[in-house]
Amino acid sequence: MKTFISYSTALDQIIALRLQTMAAVYGMTIYVPPASTREAAGTGLLIPEVQEQLRQSDVVLAVITHKPTPSAVSEMNSAVTLRKLLIPIVGPGVPAAYYSNFAPHFLVDPSDPSQAEQQIVQFLAEKQQAEAARTAVLALTTLAIALLLLGSKSK
Repeated sequence: MKTFISYSTALDQIIALRLQTMAAVYGMTIYVPPASTREAAGTGLLIPEVQEQLRQSDVVLAVITHKPTPSAVSEMNSAVTLRKLLIPIVGPGVPAAYYSNFAPHFLVDPSDPSQAEQQIVQFLAEKQQAEAARTAVLALTTLAIALLLLGSKSK
């Protein structure tokens, strides 16, 4: 499972990088775009690398502890357009209207984000396990059908 983490402020980036580190322990692939090169200069468009990472992701986490930057808004809009699971991670000052329509969403205390970070990584780990189980069932079903077909041809 590939996860993209969008962020706005320097504090949001720290939370994103901490999540990336914690998730790596579970073998998850997490992409956090570089702060200075997310948009093509003066265009408001995301650079190709960021666009590609968004396309390849299964989940997009949006860390928003304050007003989102244009880059973060572009990333979130792209996630919605691409029909990715968008999970807001919001600070206490963010109005509920910005995230209440998204399930799940997580509330983070910027002075101590560790509790929310643990919940987020646990959610992602469970999602990754469910995805792996679904893939295994599909593979076994395909194998069983192939064996049935081969068995019927040999008769």
